[in-house]
This record gives sequence, C-alpha cells and structure tokens, in this order.
Amino acid sequence: MYKLKEVYRGRYDDRGFSSEETIANLMLQKPSEISKILTYTYGMDDDRFPLTFMTEGQGNVGVKDLDTVQWTWKTMGRMKFDDYVVYFNTSNTTPGKNGASFEVEFATHWLIEQYGLMGPDGTHVRIMKDLGLGTHGGYLYRLKLTTPDPNRFVDPDTLAKGVYWSMTAPTVSESRSKGNRSNAMGPGKMTSQLEFHRYSEEIAGNVANVVVEYEFKTKDGGTTNRWISEEQRQHDIAQRIMDEERLWIAEYNRDENGEITLMDEDNGNPIPHTSGMIEICKESNYDTYGEVLTLNKIERTIGDVLNKDTDTGTMEVVLGVGKGFAQDFDMAIRNDARSEGFVTPLGDKMIGETEGGLTYGKYFRQYKTVDGHVITLKNLPFLEHGTMAEAAKKNGLINPRTGLPITSHRAYLLDFSTYNGQRNVLKVRQKGQIYNAGVLKGLTPIPPYWGSVPTNAISTVVDASRYEVKNSYGLQVFNSTKMLALEQKL
Repeated sequence: MYKLKEVYRGRYDDRGFSSEETIANLMLQKPSEISKILTYTYGMDDDRFPLTFMTEGQGNVGVKDLDTVQWTWKTMGRMKFDDYVVYFNTSNTTPGKNGASFEVEFATHWLIEQYGLMGPDGTHVRIMKDLGLGTHGGYLYRLKLTTPDPNRFVDPDTLAKGVYWSMTAPTVSESRSKGNRSNAMGPGKMTSQLEFHRYSEEIAGNVANVVVEYEFKTKDGGTTNRWISEEQRQHDIAQRIMDEERLWIAEYNRDENGEITLMDEDNGNPIPHTSGMIEICKESNYDTYGEVLTLNKIERTIGDVLNKDTDTGTMEVVLGVGKGFAQDFDMAIRNDARSEGFVTPLGDKMIGETEGGLTYGKYFRQYKTVDGHVITLKNLPFLEHGTMAEAAKKNGLINPRTGLPITSHRAYLLDFSTYNGQRNVLKVRQKGQIYNAGVLKGLTPIPPYWGSVPTNAISTVVDASRYEVKNSYGLQVFNSTKMLALEQKL
C-alpha cells in the first residue's frame, strides 16, 4: 500500500501558550516551498457537528435558555394494561381444571376485579376476587378459566415468576352486577443539568504579529500569513469538536441523593455533567450484535422500538450510524435478499453503465418495517473521525473485516420529531453564560479578532495575554421511547 510522502510529520506543542518559540518548534518558519497554502491532507474539520446542527442550528426552536443549572420536565408513558407474576404455588400442576379457581400473586395492585386476563399463550381467565396484599411482596388474586371445557387447565409455565399477563375488558352478569374500580396514571418527573466548559488561549511575546511562510484562509475568504489567525481557527475548531462530542458522550453525575461528588480542587465547587445522547439512548433501549448483523436483529430492535410509541406528530426519526454499521446494514439486507432468491434481480441493480464503461455498486440505506416504518441511515462522522474513534484506532480496537474503528460499528436511533409543537430534542443553555469570551491583557500585543481592548491597559504584570471562553451546554430529550443504541461487540 502506497503511503503519503511526508517531508516531516506534523508536530504538537502542549506548553499551553503560544510564542515565537512555539512557532519554531512547530517548524512553521521554513525556506520556500512549492505551495505556501497550508493543505489539510489528513482530513477537513467540517460535517462533525450533527447534534449542534439539529438543535442550535435550527434557531430558537432548537434551544432553550434557562436561569438555573438544573431543570425538570414531566413525562408520561403509554397506559399500562399488564402485570407480572411474583408467586404461584407449583404444587398445583393443573390450575383451573374442572372449573376450579386458583390464586396467583402479581407484582402490583394494577389488576382489577371482574376484568379478564390473557396469558402469553392466549389462555383466558377472569379475576374473580381481589384478595389484597400477598405474602411475597405483591397482591393476590383469585382467578378462574373462562372456558367451559372441564379438561382445560392453565399451563403452570405461564404462571412462573416474571411472566406477564395482560388485562382484558371486565365481564359481569346481565343484572344486579356490582361496580369495580379504575386505574389512572399521573405524570412522572425527570431531571437533568447543564455542564460548563472553559477554554483558554495564552500568547506571549510578539506572536500576534509574527508572519510565517504559510498562507492561511481567513474567515472572510481571504488569506493571511499571520500564524495567530491559524492558531485561532484551530482553537475554535477544537472547542466545537469537544463541545459536540460532549453532547454525545456526557454522563449525568448526580447520585441518588442529588449530590455531585466531582469537585473542583481549585475552589471546592461541584462540577455538574449533563446527560449525553449516548447515555439517553442506552438507558431507553440498548442492544448489541456480533460479527454479523442480521435483518432479524434490525427488525427485533429498531422495528420494535418504533412500535413502542403511538404518539403522532411530525415524525423525524433517523438512524445515525458509523460507516462500519452502514456496511453491516447493507450486508444484512443483501443476505436476506439472497435467502429469498432475489440474487439475479439484485445483480441487475448493482451494475450500471457510464460513458465508456461500467459501474458496480449500490448500497441499501433504507429499510421499511412490516408496519410501514421507514428506517433511514444518516452518517455520524465523529464515529470514524472523532476523538474516541481516533483513540480506538490507536488502541487497536479495529473491526478485522472493515478495518474501521469499533466505534464505527454503532447505530443510534434518534427522534427529532415535533410533538404538540415542541421539538423533542433541545440544546439547553444558561442565560448569561451561553457563550462568554474575555481577554486578560498583559504587555503582549493581542490580535484584532480577540476584541477591542485598550492598548495601554493591562490586567497582569506577566508578559502574556489570555483569551478566555466559557459556555454552558445541556441536552434535553422529552420523549426517549424511540431512542436506541445498537453497538457491535466482538
């Protein structure tokens, strides 16, 4: 395999401030070259910010500014119509036979006298009596089969601990029946919090005016030879990359008592962390797959998740994936197509014609479930090029078939729908600390795009100046029922 010819490898400088010595260390003051335009041979920095674009990039509808660090929201799931068994006396091997009643203890008091119950095998019983608290932490009910067949009985396996039975409509006599009761659900409450980021850039000496041999693009499309312009661009890009990935990988850090144990050693104050998209997806629905992804796995995970919620709205559900997962997805559908005998028609679709030759290659990027949901793949570049992906490569966490980092073989089902006029995913910020930037000026000249600072006023006796940025970020997902994390585990 041919390698890019390198005159020298790009260097890093982690001294924490920039000066003329830094520029020399980075080998930016060099003799003439063929091209003085700095080329990003190892990849551009665009298209790395999908969550920022889908929230902040949508204007006011995608953000929420708060006065406080923490926030809460009410949530309510779908109406519950089932409960699970906690105890049944297994000495009764033929429960319900010859019309006999039998007792079963369920986990909660959600089941109602007079209502019917249906077991996982389709068996129908009626709740004859609510017997109140049981002896195994649940509630005891007396049940009876509804079939007139005296030889029928309930399969004891369907009364094992943890088996769910679902309620059916209450049936009563034609006359002189008594009433029953009803269940109601109230909203729950969830909470999350902001986290705060601080970025600093320190320069010393006369670096703001140092000219190097490279030319850099400026924000207005022109070029400049001042190194500080490129350093500022790198500083801004690094902030955006870090902030975007925090929206994905952050983990909520208050304990069950609502306390934060992570403390700033400089001031003793707590350091809050928000709940990122990956944590939200995993806590909602999480599954893994092995070396081969199958269509059945796609249907049983993604399809089932989409079926969980019957809410209506402007549906905007996408499957954010790495390139590795996209390849696995395509292979899963091709394998299923082959098993169904669609090989020849599929081959016709793969081969196309261009001027003077042929092309080969088309790939599945959508799948329609049996109930009409369309799953559309959208690439998440940070799964191949983000900080955790780069670390995975260097740690040897590589898929042996694709050669991609293992992070690339991940998929996240994201619900950006609008429910009752409210976007489901918001970026949350704190008023007054959305994005604050300031300059600590010393005797070192500052570049013009740091802002207007009096040239004769200094805030430190050190021959250095600092550019400080502080922002606040949080992620809010109102309805996470259609969120899913699906990751490859080898």
